[in-house]
Amino acid sequence: MRLFVTLLITFLPLWGVEGYRGKSVLITFPSPSGIVVTADKNISVLSHPAERSLGIAIVPINYYTPEGIYPMSWIAPGREVPLDLNVAAPFYPTETLSVDPAKVTPPPEALERIEQEKAEAHTIYNTFTPIRYWDKPFIRPLETDITSFYGSARTYNGTLKSYHGGVDFRARTPLPILAANDGIVVLVKDRYYAGGTVILDHGEGLYSCYFHLSRYNVSVGDRVTRGQILGMSGATGRITGPHLHFGLMVHGIQTDPLHLIEQINTLFKKESDEPVAAR
Repeated sequence: MRLFVTLLITFLPLWGVEGYRGKSVLITFPSPSGIVVTADKNISVLSHPAERSLGIAIVPINYYTPEGIYPMSWIAPGREVPLDLNVAAPFYPTETLSVDPAKVTPPPEALERIEQEKAEAHTIYNTFTPIRYWDKPFIRPLETDITSFYGSARTYNGTLKSYHGGVDFRARTPLPILAANDGIVVLVKDRYYAGGTVILDHGEGLYSCYFHLSRYNVSVGDRVTRGQILGMSGATGRITGPHLHFGLMVHGIQTDPLHLIEQINTLFKKESDEPVAAR
């Protein structure tokens, strides 16, 4: 079921929006103005990438958000429209992984590095760049089998540590990693858990992340285009084998990247692209 919801102004008070823990809801509005007010943040309504008279807002739902109905509202000049967000819990599997024990219980000398890297990433992901760098659909950074989907509860060496904040693509040999869309390179670095890392700022609070790389083809500050090679896959950081971890961050919150890409790409489809039902 698509979470993409087109809201006509006449019916806005009657609509609720369905969403799931750990995923994002993309809402289309009849004008590119105003803000969506949620319980913990205000999200700007931005211009639709294909229909400039419309607006869009991406509302991320934290992985740990309890099920329930959360009131929101769209506030624009001369309008204040209530809108309920109905959050449900999807099924997420559990994974049991064996990794280097130092990547589960880091040695004391690594703790400062881990905290610095966490703070650095937090600053990046919570920076809102008021520019949109992309104007076309997103692509996958690698076209191989997916070995681990977003949201899995992860047990490392017998201890439940986290959930999987992205999607893992198989990469047994070094493969070129492609930019999911146009953007600016904001981080190129070897990190304790993520290994070789490239992060792209796509503007307006949207970031894509590429982890466990073995080599970089870009530098901080580079402007890249969709499909450009960012580097090569590898087996760096906390891993069980060579692969690419790909993630998306929206307004500082991890979200299911393939689910959001599907919603964004729907914005570029014309009615003529949709199959016509038999009469």
